[in-house]
Amino acid sequence: MSSKNLSSIATDVIATYGITATNVINSYRFGGERLISFVDERFENAVNRGASALNKDIRSNLIGNQRRLSGYSVTGVHFGTDGAQRVVGFAVDLATKGVSFVAANAERIDHALNLNALKTINSVVMPAAIVVSTVAERIEEGSNLLVKRVSGKAMPAKAVATRKLNASTRKAAATRKRVTKAATQRVSQAVADSATETSNAARRVARKARATSKRVETAIAGTATEASNTARRVARKAKATANAA
Repeated sequence: MSSKNLSSIATDVIATYGITATNVINSYRFGGERLISFVDERFENAVNRGASALNKDIRSNLIGNQRRLSGYSVTGVHFGTDGAQRVVGFAVDLATKGVSFVAANAERIDHALNLNALKTINSVVMPAAIVVSTVAERIEEGSNLLVKRVSGKAMPAKAVATRKLNASTRKAAATRKRVTKAATQRVSQAVADSATETSNAARRVARKARATSKRVETAIAGTATEASNTARRVARKAKATANAA
């Protein structure tokens, strides 16, 4: 067995648990819709049974109001299940990318260092991985039956869950790429801003150093000129004293 096969089993297990989670979400969704529909039906029957005491307009208003409330309830169920499905999609996407990343790096390091350790790891881990995969598949089968029972109709539960999971995973991957790109751009901009600020600070220091150097040179030149003038004055006085003597 190769590390690729082991990583494939891990990816399959992640997808299986993702389908199971989606089946649970679908069970809540279909069950909620079915329960709301059942309440609507019972309410409408109760209103119609009281037809002798209620005129047609009142019955229509009562039934219409109940259906509007039921519509809000269905919208709430859909909103909650869609949010849960997005979370499952993000989890499956991150877990799958993590497995692929670890497997690729493990194989690269093993070849680079010539360790040949992956075969040993596979021989130890593979039996446990197969057991975990089998258990995950059985749990998934149970969740498929749960969805069918809750929905009250024959349906390809696994196919429905797989389509939803794939759609949510694709959206999660696209979102992850956008977030990563935006974060990379922000980091690059921060680095560029820091480099610009460092360069500007260096230019300011260099300008100050040049200004200081010029002032020092001017001061030295002035001191030298003053010293030269003093020496000339002293020489002239000495010469005048000698002539007088």
